[in-house]
Formats: sequence, structure tokens, C-alpha cells
Amino acid sequence: MALQPVRMTVQWFVPKGEMGAITNALQTLMVEARGEPGCAGCFLSTELGERAGFTYVENWKTEMDLVTQLRSARFAKLAHLMERGMEQPRVEFWLPEGTRGIEYAEEARRGHEEVP
Repeated sequence: MALQPVRMTVQWFVPKGEMGAITNALQTLMVEARGEPGCAGCFLSTELGERAGFTYVENWKTEMDLVTQLRSARFAKLAHLMERGMEQPRVEFWLPEGTRGIEYAEEARRGHEEVP
């Protein structure tokens, strides 16, 4: 039986004036992610209107690969970028047992025993 890949999707909006700096930072994080064991791909899409919108996606081969990344300094940098948003970001984790929200990352970073 093949392992089901897992995905993290983050969507948020920032003031238009911050779009370039955040795009550059996200591209750096993507390059770093692609070099990590278990990375199955990542991508970024942007939307420009009254505000700048981002959709950032990382795919990981296993849930443990994802958890390792959630505990990394690289994820802390991503979290800092999300804090620059105009409103609460939408964060989803697609896991073998179902979809979870930002609380999953918080549990993983605390080393919660329910997270593998």
C-alpha cells in the first residue's frame, strides 16, 4: 500500500506594498523546502487587487516529513510572514485521517503526543 502524501496550504492577504518582499521571502523558503528530505513539491500563486493575496502550498511524502518541517526554523519564518497579513490566514493540513487547521501546526511545534 502506497503512502498518501500530505499537504499544507496557506492563504492570506497583505498590503500591496509588501507583495514584493513577501514573494521574495516565500521563493527562498520554497527553494529550501525542495532541498529537504520528503519534499514532494511546493508552489506559490499570487493575486493582486486592492490587496496582495498569496496561496502557498507544500506537499510532503509522509506526515512525519511534514511534522519535521513544522518544527523547523524554516516554518517559523513562514509563520512570521503570515503574521504580516491583513487578517488571520487560512491554513489547512490535508492528512491521511482528514483535514486539520492551524491547531495542527501548534500541536506539532509543541511536540504534542497525538502528532506522529
